Amino acid sequence: MNKNKFLTAVMAGTMIIGNILPVCAVENYDPISNEEVGETGTTRETQVEYTQTSAFTVTIPKKIVLGSTKVSDYTINVKGDISSDKQVKVAPDASFNMKDQGTVGTKKADVEATVTQDITVWSSAEVCKTDGTDKGGNVSALGLTSGSWAGTFEFSITMENAE
Repeated sequence: MNKNKFLTAVMAGTMIIGNILPVCAVENYDPISNEEVGETGTTRETQVEYTQTSAFTVTIPKKIVLGSTKVSDYTINVKGDISSDKQVKVAPDASFNMKDQGTVGTKKADVEATVTQDITVWSSAEVCKTDGTDKGGNVSALGLTSGSWAGTFEFSITMENAE
């Protein structure tokens, strides 16, 4: 009990003394730049930095329908905001198998389809355009015969260092 009274008295005394004693201050100190203020006519430099991570969106076709020529073109769009030292690569599988979708009888053998996409890289300048940049490719399966056929291929999407 006496200990609490003693500590209370010490704290009260410390607060009173803290309010009475003058505070010393440096006249030429600028708390914003954390350095002494220079004389009139001097200059100081301030470094400004900004960092934002790259972000992008790739739009690929959900479905490609081959017409009577057994060939179809497709378009890929890449847009976003990436660093100037980066590029986006969207590369399709080179080929895949089309499978007979028949439900009765003996199914026909798989038919190889090829995917051609000459340009697979989008530069920072192309990605950072307001609407991004479109690039195209082509799917063909010339060995298809009558019936219903379906197949799936994948795109590999990566952001890598620019070349």
